[in-house]
Amino acid sequence: MTQIDIPVLIAGGGPVGLCLSMELSTRGISHLLVNQREDTPAHPKGSTINSRTMEHLRRFGAASAIRKTGLPENYPTDSTYVSRISGYELGRIPMPTLKEKISNPGPWGETLLTPEPIHRSNQMYFEAVMKSHAESFVEADIRFGWELISFEDLEDHVAAEIRNIARDETETVRCAYMAGCDGAQGMVRRQLGFKYTGRQSTGDRFYDGSMASIYVRSPIVKEIRNMKESWHYWTINPEGRTDFISLNGDDEFLLLSEMPPDLPLDQVDAEEIFRIAVGAAIDVEIISVQEWVAGLAMVTDHYQKGRIVLAGDAVHLFTPSGGFGFNTGIDDAANIGWKLAAMIEGWGGEKLIESYEIERHPIGVRNTTTSGQYANKIGSLKFPDFIEEESVRGKAARDVLREDLATFKEEFASLGIVLGARYDSSPLIINDGTLPPPDEPATYIPSATPGGRMPHYWIGEKESVFDRLGEWFNLVRIGPDAPAVSDFEQAAKKLNMPMAVVQLDEAAAEEFYQARLLLVRPDQHVAWRGNDVPDDVAEILKTVIGS
Repeated sequence: MTQIDIPVLIAGGGPVGLCLSMELSTRGISHLLVNQREDTPAHPKGSTINSRTMEHLRRFGAASAIRKTGLPENYPTDSTYVSRISGYELGRIPMPTLKEKISNPGPWGETLLTPEPIHRSNQMYFEAVMKSHAESFVEADIRFGWELISFEDLEDHVAAEIRNIARDETETVRCAYMAGCDGAQGMVRRQLGFKYTGRQSTGDRFYDGSMASIYVRSPIVKEIRNMKESWHYWTINPEGRTDFISLNGDDEFLLLSEMPPDLPLDQVDAEEIFRIAVGAAIDVEIISVQEWVAGLAMVTDHYQKGRIVLAGDAVHLFTPSGGFGFNTGIDDAANIGWKLAAMIEGWGGEKLIESYEIERHPIGVRNTTTSGQYANKIGSLKFPDFIEEESVRGKAARDVLREDLATFKEEFASLGIVLGARYDSSPLIINDGTLPPPDEPATYIPSATPGGRMPHYWIGEKESVFDRLGEWFNLVRIGPDAPAVSDFEQAAKKLNMPMAVVQLDEAAAEEFYQARLLLVRPDQHVAWRGNDVPDDVAEILKTVIGS
């Protein structure tokens, strides 16, 4: 039996596992990733890559390739409530196209806060690009069609066995650390005994129970549509409700629909669900149908144990409302990736790995709770059976529903959740005495108070401050009067801590960040802020690396 000696083993090759792979590769850390499936999914799943995930993909050099998947840049990203696709428009949340955001950022706000606006692309499309990009790094050994069959934490290393499923051949692995990115039913979480707690599915309303996920192709939808095109339609009528998503801006769609209790998946009439949603008997190709459970908002009691860490669905379960699921998992990977790399490189402190759970568990609770609230709001929407009537009462009912739907915008504009994650209680963060902005799901308020993501700043018209940051720690000198930082550089050198010094000359940047010095972590969160070089520089650096 062959033995592999490698710093990190990753179990699971979905978006989270692949992004953790890229995190490690960009930091020069060799690793092995195993994934049971032989290829990336052929059935649609999540359809939103949020701004924070796109910022991470930008660091990996994958953002431009990902932008070529999913909706075209000139396709509207509106979310529209309709009786049926060929029926009444009941309400619309207008959202700009990607091209509009990039060419004229001011009116939309988002592109003033991030260099990478949200992108509407389905996991079925972008995961294939992620896999290809992850495989391009020499540090990565990506093995699809392999499974983790056993593991044991032996305190000074992890011993594991992996199997090539097609050939039924096994190999042993000796690694310093292992990451479980293998999903809700993965063996890593189950063997460690971590339990989910939180909001379970009730099964008593739309988006809160057993659902059918239906992947279809129909070029005729755009011909019978009775309203302007949208990325996302919610169909609402007495025959049923459906979440109807445009996948490619043309002829491919994903329908998420309620399933009757105890109905086997093979008895779901996908064509009838499609007919009810579009309101016309048109030709449709049913490509695939899968079952899933909506209404979950759950987080495990732990994220790590010894030399083993978990991320993604292995530690938190979401309903798609808000689009937080795999995006939260990718932010998990950004947090733990640099910490694993620091330990492998030898300069990470003894408290560094345990800070992962301290920092990310509260974010898991925060994000799942908000997603669950959105799902509850969607599922609790009431409307009369005569909503489609050509009558006075039908028109009045549609007018009332439009007013109710006008309050639903926050689900599609949750920049507070996306960009506002904070680690204020972390032992790695040095508080400067200032208060962070309020944590509001729908609103992001830029703040350089230590603990939060470094607020984005445009240098001139086109250069992002993020593009000036190195892969590891960055000490950013801000404004024309920023002090010399040789004390920081010497202290970092003694600790073998990789740290780049970045110059940001603009006086406006000093006003924006409210400081002349920012110490920014590898995951772009602010660890320390000040105007002058303090006397305890070495202690500051030891704190932020967990020593």
